[in-house]
Amino acid sequence: MQQSGGRVKLYATQFKKQWSDRLTIIAATLIILIWLFASWSAAAAELVLSASAGAITNNRATATVSFTSVGHGDAMVRLYLNGKRWGSSDLASGSWQIPDLPVGNHKFTANVGGALPQWSNEVILRIGSVPVATDPKRINAARLLLQASFGPRSLADIDDVANRTPAAWIESEFARPWDPHAGYLAALRSQSLKVEEQHIFEAIWQNMMFSDARLRARVALALSEIMVVSNIAPDQDTDALAGWMDTLYENAFGNYRTLLRDVTLQPAMGYYLNMLGNDKEDLVSGRMPSENYAREVLQLFSIGLVELNVDGTPKRDAAGKTIATYDQNVVQGFAKVFTGWSFGGNDTTFSDGFNPPKKNWTVEMQAWPSHHSTGTKMLLGGVALPAGQTPERDLDDALDNIANHPNVGPFMSKRLIQFLVTSNPSPAYMTRVVAVWNNNGSGVRGDLKAVVRAILLDDEARSPATAAVASSSYGKLREPMIRFVHFANAMGAKSNGGRNSIWWLDSPDDAIGQTPLLAASVFNFFSPFYTRAGAIAQAGLVAPEFQNATDTQVVGSTNFFSRLIRDGGLGSEEANRVDFDMTTWLSDAGTTTKLIERMNWVLFAGGISANTQAILEKAINAYPVSERDNRLQAALNLAVIAPEFVIQR
Repeated sequence: MQQSGGRVKLYATQFKKQWSDRLTIIAATLIILIWLFASWSAAAAELVLSASAGAITNNRATATVSFTSVGHGDAMVRLYLNGKRWGSSDLASGSWQIPDLPVGNHKFTANVGGALPQWSNEVILRIGSVPVATDPKRINAARLLLQASFGPRSLADIDDVANRTPAAWIESEFARPWDPHAGYLAALRSQSLKVEEQHIFEAIWQNMMFSDARLRARVALALSEIMVVSNIAPDQDTDALAGWMDTLYENAFGNYRTLLRDVTLQPAMGYYLNMLGNDKEDLVSGRMPSENYAREVLQLFSIGLVELNVDGTPKRDAAGKTIATYDQNVVQGFAKVFTGWSFGGNDTTFSDGFNPPKKNWTVEMQAWPSHHSTGTKMLLGGVALPAGQTPERDLDDALDNIANHPNVGPFMSKRLIQFLVTSNPSPAYMTRVVAVWNNNGSGVRGDLKAVVRAILLDDEARSPATAAVASSSYGKLREPMIRFVHFANAMGAKSNGGRNSIWWLDSPDDAIGQTPLLAASVFNFFSPFYTRAGAIAQAGLVAPEFQNATDTQVVGSTNFFSRLIRDGGLGSEEANRVDFDMTTWLSDAGTTTKLIERMNWVLFAGGISANTQAILEKAINAYPVSERDNRLQAALNLAVIAPEFVIQR
């Protein structure tokens, strides 16, 4: 029995041990199962956050932050705004309305407590756009480059101007040497190249894009659109057009009276408006002098159709009607003045050599006295030239009569302001500039250098804080050819071999709808009096360049810029192609803020809006950082149609 009892005790001990081991295994298994169940539950649990912003009013908006909590039971969800607890909810899903958030970035997170605590995803909500840093000196410099050149070429270009006063930069521009267009054609001939029509456009683009005489080029271009010669026919001599552009460059900072004389005797103008070979009246045949140049020199190149006050507004008679500057008798008088002139370098004593003469397009026209009208001639203001004067004396007296007319100051000043600064200068701005036209401070009238200086340094040109600059009527639509030159320079355009093969860009279908010296008529690409129906017309404002902005031109130029961006340059001849060096742009394209900042300064003159910035950010960020070329192309395609690039303010 004793032995049997020992076995029982042994069995009992072994049984207890076995059950103890089994319980340990069971307990461990239960712990593992509970852990696995908890792990499965945790993996299934979610806390997802999203956010959106409402309309921005006074740079502030209301944000809606929504959440969905799965697998957390009735645990409390807490919302954090920029790291600080903002609110909570005991619902499984819902949203918060967070009012009065300022423009900028806001970070939202949420967490849930309880047995299974968890943090949500992080949401960055942008209200509007974070403003690009501004610098008043830089903005002033960039705006000056828009007005006095074709736009900034780089950040360094802007900083160069910013580190000087606007006046100092303008004075340095007055002194810059320039390259004659005739010299460009001569250089081509020295290479045994046959010079043809396209080469004058090549010479013009070369000067506008690559010359350092940028203010002179911009003023000369403006003059070419006031005193128009066009080869739209095309039937102008290439050398004549080169001489024409050189005449405008030479006189851009000279005296208006000298400019008027040189324009009148330039053979390209003589051919275009029929003064070249204009013969005196003949009672037998009934021939009368051509009135073409007489009309246009008065209407378009000097005084306009109605008398003006010094502030540019029309004078009116007692009945409130405008007052005409001249009548048909005056037109006929000037037409007679402009008789007897033809190609220079001929024997003017040989009367029959007047028609046809030996052509010479490179020198100014000269007079054949035998073909000049010798009778009296009625001019402006009741002035009558006596009979029997020489052609040269008649011409000098007639041009003095025009240049001294009181309308010249307001008429020409407004044209230059419209081309350089704004379409609708205020009466005060006009009055200040016209005063300089009438007297440069030394008793000289028509000093174009002084007038250009006055236009660009006036408060309404320089200070965005002035009422006129800040108003909705301030600014102008930039001409396509100016935008093109600006964009090409900003993209680091390089002239291969010192040349280019840009040539014609006047097609509105697949180019920009403009090429210098290819206006449709003597009235230029657009009228200075053109307005656009709607708000602009209702406000009594003009918008000259909009006349050229047809639906076809807008679409065509947009496609043209897109091809430029895609191809990285352009040219009709591969050997003389203009290529863009976009190395710096591509470097910045890896960082959205850097790319937008460069665009803001170089393309928008520091004037980017929050809306444009937000659009650019979205387009850029649609591509990963590794796709820099795609990021840059997307941004540039939007930048060239952005209001800040198209409109000059």
